[in-house]
Amino acid sequence: MKGKSTPVVQDMAVVRSQDIVQLLDHLIVNNTTPRQSEAVDCAAFRRFLLYLGIDSTSTPTDVRIEVQFLDRWTGAWHTYKQGPFASMYFEDQDTASGVYECFEGECMGRALRLKVTGSGTSGSAYFDISAAVEFRN
Repeated sequence: MKGKSTPVVQDMAVVRSQDIVQLLDHLIVNNTTPRQSEAVDCAAFRRFLLYLGIDSTSTPTDVRIEVQFLDRWTGAWHTYKQGPFASMYFEDQDTASGVYECFEGECMGRALRLKVTGSGTSGSAYFDISAAVEFRN
């Protein structure tokens, strides 16, 4: 074998957030009222990794997950529309036995939050959602 795999120059250091931030912890979505997580500061980072855990009981129709970023000048929240975040819906057929997925995106603002909206939900047909986010440069 010729050469060594030891790096001589570090091209890019990966700097991660100290902890994974829990945005939603078993949030029960049992009506069509949109719900938002607490805002998390992400100004120091360029990328995020969103972890989702979604389960459903009975037969709700679907749930929409939106990542939103804060416009610091107007105070308005804007929905992130890149890649899978453009239309992130989960149906009850997919979540009946539990879905655990993660998605990567770019930090486009100073603060991030999640917005969750259910459809066809009721007291007996609902979604149980947990979400966390990790940031990195």
